[in-house]
Amino acid sequence: MTRRIEVVKEVLPNGVTVLAASDHASPVVAINLWVRAGYFDEEDREVGISHVIEHMFFKGTPDRPRSDQIATEIKALGGELNAGTYYDSTNYYVVLPSENFRKGLEIQADALMHPLFEAQELKREMEAVLQEGRRKIDTPGAYALEMMFREMFEAHRIRRWRIGGEPELRALTRDDLLAYFQSHYVPERIILSVVGDVKPSEAIEAAHLYLGGMPARPGATLGSPPEPTQTRFKSRRLAGDIKRSYLVVGYHTPPVLTDDDLALRLLAYVLGSGQASRLYQGVKEHAGLVDSIGSSLDAFRDIGVLTIMAEHDPRHGAAAIRAIQGEIERLRREPPSRAEMERARAAIEFRYHQSRSEVLGQSSILAYYESLGGHHLAEELVDKLQKVAAEDVLRVAQAHLALENATLLEYVPEPAAAARPAADPAELAAELKKTTPAAPPAETSAARPAAAASVSPPLARVTRAGDSQGVSRHRFDSGPVLLHERRSELPLVTFCVAFRGGRSGEGRESSGITRLMQATMLKGSTARDARQVALEIEGLGASIDRLIDEDYFGFALSILSKHARRGWEVLTDLIRRPALRHEEIEKERALQLAAQESIKDQSLPYTFQLFRQAAFGSHPYALPSFGLAVPVQSMKRENLVRWHRAMVRPATMVAAVVGDMEEAEAIDLIGSSIVDWVQEGHGEKDPGQLVAWGASEIVETRRRQQTAQVIGFPTPGLQTPERFPLDVVQAVTSGLGGRFFEEIRGKRGLAYAVHAFNYHKVAGGAFAVYLATSPRDEAEARRFLFQEIARLRHEGPRRDEIERAVRFVRGTHAITLQNNVQRAYRYADAEVRGIGMEAVQSYPERIMAVGFDEVRDAVWRHLDPDHCAMGVLRGELITP
Repeated sequence: MTRRIEVVKEVLPNGVTVLAASDHASPVVAINLWVRAGYFDEEDREVGISHVIEHMFFKGTPDRPRSDQIATEIKALGGELNAGTYYDSTNYYVVLPSENFRKGLEIQADALMHPLFEAQELKREMEAVLQEGRRKIDTPGAYALEMMFREMFEAHRIRRWRIGGEPELRALTRDDLLAYFQSHYVPERIILSVVGDVKPSEAIEAAHLYLGGMPARPGATLGSPPEPTQTRFKSRRLAGDIKRSYLVVGYHTPPVLTDDDLALRLLAYVLGSGQASRLYQGVKEHAGLVDSIGSSLDAFRDIGVLTIMAEHDPRHGAAAIRAIQGEIERLRREPPSRAEMERARAAIEFRYHQSRSEVLGQSSILAYYESLGGHHLAEELVDKLQKVAAEDVLRVAQAHLALENATLLEYVPEPAAAARPAADPAELAAELKKTTPAAPPAETSAARPAAAASVSPPLARVTRAGDSQGVSRHRFDSGPVLLHERRSELPLVTFCVAFRGGRSGEGRESSGITRLMQATMLKGSTARDARQVALEIEGLGASIDRLIDEDYFGFALSILSKHARRGWEVLTDLIRRPALRHEEIEKERALQLAAQESIKDQSLPYTFQLFRQAAFGSHPYALPSFGLAVPVQSMKRENLVRWHRAMVRPATMVAAVVGDMEEAEAIDLIGSSIVDWVQEGHGEKDPGQLVAWGASEIVETRRRQQTAQVIGFPTPGLQTPERFPLDVVQAVTSGLGGRFFEEIRGKRGLAYAVHAFNYHKVAGGAFAVYLATSPRDEAEARRFLFQEIARLRHEGPRRDEIERAVRFVRGTHAITLQNNVQRAYRYADAEVRGIGMEAVQSYPERIMAVGFDEVRDAVWRHLDPDHCAMGVLRGELITP
């Protein structure tokens, strides 16, 4: 099944392992330094030190002494750098244009071999680390998961708050970091994984040159104290200032790459991966007890954890727990069906190929499996998973999903905790032991309906309407536009279908109708019910995602190319002939109303929603992304039918097809599906241009660890050429090495998150900045932001900043367009908004042409403090 990746491996004399593989699909390369040391390897007195080192890694060397110098140089090369700390590893990566490979590796090697860990810089960066920890406390799902680990484990280091406590972190010194670095960052624990548009021989040669001088030295003992066997059910409930409830169940499982580990991976798919899974169908769709639910398996060298996570209405907690236990009992008594196993295997095959669509993902997979014993294990594992039998899944379910092996953590709103006292763990265990297995769903055939198997209709008439750099445009007489690009490196194809209008045509009385219609469209056609859709699509190893934007809406289907025709038939059936059944409307209505509450627990999206309300006034762009509660509650089926007739029209449709499919086949596939599509409805409503802003703000206060704020300035519509210098301004100000980032976080440690971004829309937009700070630093961070904006307006960016930003924007554009999904999405997005798919391809040249005066003019005209809007989710200082 798998197509082997040709990997060259060489171990340098000092012990560093080098992996190199070519991928010439895009002109980019990933340079990934993987260190076999993480949270599990920290003593209790130094919890969080791996993460602190990750933050300090790019903060200077003797040859690059400024704290922002490494980030600035990588930006100038058109690249992105980042890092991540996990339980048993830490990795540092750069992705950049392949022409700059050697320079990128030299910078990475300098950071690895000569870190400064300067004391004053450590003190400043520690504030950002602490802010990251507070942000995690404000993220209910992440907080609940770590609290479940704390309850579940007695001795293993996974039980600790992995970022570390504030007193312990503040006590860490430069000497502590150097000592840990010297004992854990030793050559024999370092893997350099290089994947991309580069010859393996060149990568190996460069590795010898830049990493060969790192001295070999012995390393500290790795790993955690062993965990005793759990013998009783555990449970705990926590309460906080949140709107929805979060439920996490964990089961102890064996370490990675054991026989049971392989079967448990299939079990996790069958139990809770996708809309056809048992938890989704039984607990969400049938019982209606949760907003979302899924299961996953995390396996390490010495332990494993199978986790079930759900979000739900606080009133449904007890019933949701019982329903989950019912599905567990069913899985422990009957093996998965043949269809369930086939869906799991199809998903594994699809995800394997999808993981190879970007160079960073490939480099991480190679390094990860090399750290476990050999990079070849990645492909061997995929083949072995295809051979796991249903009886193996039943066996591991019986062995590891016993109630005595489970831990339950509930994180609920404070009013819900007061209304329903937490049950005693022993009493709850006794009650759950009485749970009977969930009844299997009624048999539903996932076969295509007879109509889909009939003789193909004649093609709709089509005209070639322009080619550009390998992408062809075809316009059908009834209106739809097809964009096609052949990319045959992987056996995958992506369809993006977009319709102009939708949310931009909504008013306060219809707010949320597009999202509700779109969600219900995917719940069945006149020929298929919701479960048939889930079974058929996931039987192909695919998924359908919704695209929802202020200016358009649509759907994306990514699928193995051998199944593309069948997947497209299902998608077009749902688009053209949705049943919009009453019962499915009610389910999706309840989920959308729940999402209106759930978003209030999410700092960035909710704060941005407050900002849009402050900025855009009565324009449709100001309306909440999930709609307003009253209209969503009152919408009837006939409202959705009328909206579908008005909005889902061939005249406003764009279909982008990118991947392993010939042009003639794409034309045939699209044309045969629309030939009898009769134009209905009156089309999309023009929302009009945005009016000029005055200064305005919306503030909401909650009991949270952090204050989040979005501060933005009005910008013109997407079709204007001003978006190009504004994109350069974003690169000058945002991210590592950016002005706002360095001024607020780098120099002062006032925020963890400092992001500038352009909100480009048809009717107008915004240049906005997101800050996440301690509540006490809210005003100070904002003051320094406006101070830096004033300096930019007065002095303008320097020429070297602009030149560096231009190269960065150009390079990251190429990085973004590595995979089929992004290419199809961006082509459809540009075409449906009216700027044409050529805008995606010409973007690098347009950016390279941006001049110094254009950037200065954009800053002066658009970053005007007298015309800004703010959305603030203000936290109150509390003790976690």
